[in-house]
Amino acid sequence: MIGDQLTAIARPYARALMAVDGIDRAALLARLEAAAQALSDPAITALAENPEVPRARLAAALASGEPDSSPLARLIDLLLQNDRLAVLPAIATVFAALKDDAENRTHATITTALPLSEPQRERLRAALARRTGRLVDLVVETDGRLLAGVIVQYGDMVLDGSIRGRLAALAHALSPF
Repeated sequence: MIGDQLTAIARPYARALMAVDGIDRAALLARLEAAAQALSDPAITALAENPEVPRARLAAALASGEPDSSPLARLIDLLLQNDRLAVLPAIATVFAALKDDAENRTHATITTALPLSEPQRERLRAALARRTGRLVDLVVETDGRLLAGVIVQYGDMVLDGSIRGRLAALAHALSPF
């Protein structure tokens, strides 16, 4: 519930960032994620929780050298004015999703028992691109516990073609309850 509320609050901010003309969205996303990550730093948290700390000092710490007129610096200042700094990580997440949609891109995680060769990766990327209708950024991981096969995860979809997954499905099907 709280996550949904944060996403609802974050969405207009992220959309406003997407609407900024002439911006390098990838660079902005990297800076947004860095600022969101900085909120987990105990020193930054102490600054944020201390009412004696001037807002400009906290904004400068989070924007890490950004000019005051940059979209990130203006966003942080606006969040501080509205006492919504805690929404910054959700804004970064929503902005990343909007950026991916604008670029017709999706992300997939492939987990295999053994490392994949580059041609195998490209075949998987092409197959996922055909299935999703989007460009696919792959993250490939190996997990020796799979025995054999592959697990593909993109969005909220999981395709489990591993031996371990098939054995688990068989055990579930054979169990009475």
